[in-house]
Amino acid sequence: MRKYAMSPWVKAFSLAGLMLCSQSALAHARWLVPSHTNLSGQEAHAIALDFSISNDIFHADRSYGSSEDKGRGGRARPQLIAVAPDGSRSAPIAYFDLLRKSAAGVTLAQSGTYRIGLEQPATVFTFYKDAQGERGRVFGGKDSKEIPAGATDLSTTRMHARVETYVSRNQTTELKATGLGLEVANGTHPNDLFTGETVRWQLLQDGKPVAEGTEVMLIRGETRYRNQRGEIHVKADANGFIEVSFDEAGMYLLEAGVNTPSTTDGIDTERASLFLTFEVNPA
Repeated sequence: MRKYAMSPWVKAFSLAGLMLCSQSALAHARWLVPSHTNLSGQEAHAIALDFSISNDIFHADRSYGSSEDKGRGGRARPQLIAVAPDGSRSAPIAYFDLLRKSAAGVTLAQSGTYRIGLEQPATVFTFYKDAQGERGRVFGGKDSKEIPAGATDLSTTRMHARVETYVSRNQTTELKATGLGLEVANGTHPNDLFTGETVRWQLLQDGKPVAEGTEVMLIRGETRYRNQRGEIHVKADANGFIEVSFDEAGMYLLEAGVNTPSTTDGIDTERASLFLTFEVNPA
């Protein structure tokens, strides 16, 4: 495992749930944090969920709003969905706007592992350079009326983002790949992680292993209380697997992104992003 130092991210976009990583700047991280990752007992359990967008990992900054409201330009808010151990999907779960973060509660009735995540349609952005040479971006394609006259270097990206976490009740069960977007599958169960042990995960894009060399970043929360962010960078092998071990317990965020040329008219690049929250326990 190789570790690299990286300066704090310096560019961010404004809309919760519709943030894009451009070719030259990293957006704010997105995260979904459960109050518990493992529970046990005869009765059904409830957990609390906080989710926000911020560069201080797991310290709230930008809310996703409320599930009852419309986003900017009338765009629907992301839906919060829980997939039960038997594969059944919940109806969209209500969440609430707490100004700096959104919050929700989820009841876990089945024994096994739940996949809980925010789902929304892909979002299209167009980047450009205006007449003064300044870079900008707008929602929509190259025909957007918000693109200033005389703009050049137009490039349109469609973003597919996955923001999720896993919670297990009474036992861990196999996590089946969805085959959609960027996701972690196979290998070490994400609710059975301990310091000092090797974690091995396969990264899939649309059900297939990502390309060799695809980079994944992992970071422990509470970054605002450290002078060094302590980012861990690893690269996928020829079969899309990464291996990493953790020296410190805590809640972590995994981030990964893959850009591919688009085959859709009017779209130049497809970007698949993953933001996965997991917990590492002390050995």
